[in-house]
Amino acid sequence: MTQEIGARESASGIPVKVNCIKCQIAKPKTEFYAGQGRTCKECVKKANRRNRAANPLRYKATRKEWEKGNITRAQQRKKARLRKRYKLTHEVMHDMLKAQGQQCLICEVPLYCPVCDLWKTDDSTKAVVDHDHNDGHIRGLLCSACNTGLGQFEDSLELLKQAYRYLKRDQAQLSAFRT
Repeated sequence: MTQEIGARESASGIPVKVNCIKCQIAKPKTEFYAGQGRTCKECVKKANRRNRAANPLRYKATRKEWEKGNITRAQQRKKARLRKRYKLTHEVMHDMLKAQGQQCLICEVPLYCPVCDLWKTDDSTKAVVDHDHNDGHIRGLLCSACNTGLGQFEDSLELLKQAYRYLKRDQAQLSAFRT
């Protein structure tokens, strides 16, 4: 008795394997998304990653559009990402924002909660978690610009001191030039 492609297992109870049209590997039906044809989950994920990397603006717009229509699921995903990446709950993030006056700990720009948009105003920016890349501990919540700046300096106090001295030297040279 022949089995159709959509069958989960053969008459003997052995799972049916299907060849992925991308990687050409025979895999069980459970390794394929329903409605995705004959491309396995792994190949679909690889293609999605390539497309996101090649078209970041399109991906961002699509994601934002999805979030508008799926507010609850989007919040659940953001909460899960906080827990997974930083072992931080949404409630603890709110407590941290309150404790630092809903502002960036470096430049003091107003911050809002990126999960639920609490404290969001026209002049506020999304709070991002700043953490030590060596041991993973959370240092605080910053604006994206300040967090990115620290990352560019590889969290090195020595590099930050050198950058400070560089800016001070330039400021002194500019002052001398103006007089």
